[in-house]
Amino acid sequence: MLKLYGTWPDQLLGSYRDALNVKVPRITPQGIVLCGMGGSGVTADYVLALAAAKGFRVPVFVHKSEGLPPWVTRDHLVIAISYSGNTYETLSCAREARSRGALVGSVTSGGKLGQWAKENGLPLALIEPNYYPRTALGMLIGATLGLLKASGVDLVSDDEVRAAADALRSTSAEEGLVIANAIGDRDVYIIAGCGPFEIIAHRWRQELSENAKVIAKTEFYPESAHNDLVAWQVQHKLRKGFVLIEGGGRLCSVITDMLRGVYEGQGDVTVRVTPRGEGLLAQLLQGSLLGGYVSVYLAQLRGVDPRTTEITGKYKHALEEAGLG
Repeated sequence: MLKLYGTWPDQLLGSYRDALNVKVPRITPQGIVLCGMGGSGVTADYVLALAAAKGFRVPVFVHKSEGLPPWVTRDHLVIAISYSGNTYETLSCAREARSRGALVGSVTSGGKLGQWAKENGLPLALIEPNYYPRTALGMLIGATLGLLKASGVDLVSDDEVRAAADALRSTSAEEGLVIANAIGDRDVYIIAGCGPFEIIAHRWRQELSENAKVIAKTEFYPESAHNDLVAWQVQHKLRKGFVLIEGGGRLCSVITDMLRGVYEGQGDVTVRVTPRGEGLLAQLLQGSLLGGYVSVYLAQLRGVDPRTTEITGKYKHALEEAGLG
């Protein structure tokens, strides 16, 4: 697992370059809809964070369910993202978008989605198979950004992608081990993010859930300062590990400093993480890769296998038995 996470820099660069060569009709969409679930669908959250931070004028929406919202029309660009290519909800989104006349692009390693895109002559960014989806985030993001750029939606520059790869290369697995050792014996983990770094907190929670099988919660500030924070004014018996994702502006800095005082005053373990890199894409991916490393080492410390996710397989099997797929 550590070795797979370590391939993110090459994943990002290779998939981005390959997707730039996909033949996509260049359009001016009324909106962009990104469909996906789990480790594939989180790619859409990164694209949304980049679009929001850059003040992108075309609305970007993330859809994580079957079908499509009723307002999506032929004037929208829809990107279906599924690492396996067999995710029911994502296939449902792609097919519905096609039926409405929208331009549909796909990012996948193959499966039903890849076959469907080929049969319909639709833009397809193929990525390498044989990864766990959560360890293929570099490929998924690179391919999605490249496919968008090929269609005329220019969210990042080539220099920003290279800077992100550099930031990923600078991130060592040992950094994750240090944090895992610091929080390893906690009962519950609270990951707090602010501003554009909310997505890093979100990704850490998912990684800790899938790889380490621990109970993790995310808090997004400043909103959580008006509700979630109230829970921590009482001393709970749970041994808590707080991870503060720092950055995001002056407001976020004020909140982070206050939170550290609250948590440490209760005797809880607090870790401060400052994402690094040149540009937002670099910082988002660097902070996320660190979370991947932490989750694998945390799994090791707790004696669980980071590769296994049997219960999600049961969910997919239940869909197949119901004739959904």
